[in-house]
Amino acid sequence: MKVGLLHGWGFDRHVWDAVIPLLEGLDCHTGDRGYFGAPCAVETADIVVTHSLGTLHALAHPPRGCRALVAINGFDCFAQRDDFPDGVSPLSTGRLAERLAADPAAELTRFRTRCGGTQPPPITGRAALFADLDFLREWDGRGRWSGSLLLLGGAEDPVVTPAHQQACFADRPDARRLTFPGQAHLLPLTAPADCAAAIRAMADSIA
Repeated sequence: MKVGLLHGWGFDRHVWDAVIPLLEGLDCHTGDRGYFGAPCAVETADIVVTHSLGTLHALAHPPRGCRALVAINGFDCFAQRDDFPDGVSPLSTGRLAERLAADPAAELTRFRTRCGGTQPPPITGRAALFADLDFLREWDGRGRWSGSLLLLGGAEDPVVTPAHQQACFADRPDARRLTFPGQAHLLPLTAPADCAAAIRAMADSIA
């Protein structure tokens, strides 16, 4: 079974480095948005596994043949809207965009540190980083997924708060939701075994 893995904003394919070794027997392929190196797309998959912004990309352009989505620290809408009050405020995302324009390396380091991550590599794909921030702020993917769905979140996530998590995929009461106490926005790095177990459970359910 083919598994495509898509990372979030400000990170790269290496966010899955601790998860993939735990998925022996599954055919894993990582996409990369190209912020720090060459971009790479996942064209086909049975299951798409996403982190954060990767979820919006999967909703906008799902891999061919995809039947299931495992969204980790993910969302179908990021920005606050009139009918989505639990999203991130435009003021917050606007300030992030301003700081990113002024000093991309410093702002990306600040963002990754807030998430619980490490300092980023040198930015080589500045245009992709800015384009994806605009996409994150503007795109609404609600109601776009009808396949099997599993949602993993962190109870202490500072980026996608518990209220935001619950507001996402409101059209899918059938979706399974797992929330991990003490975990934040980088479950693939801080809880790789839990992520791998969830992916395997999804694979078994659609086999």
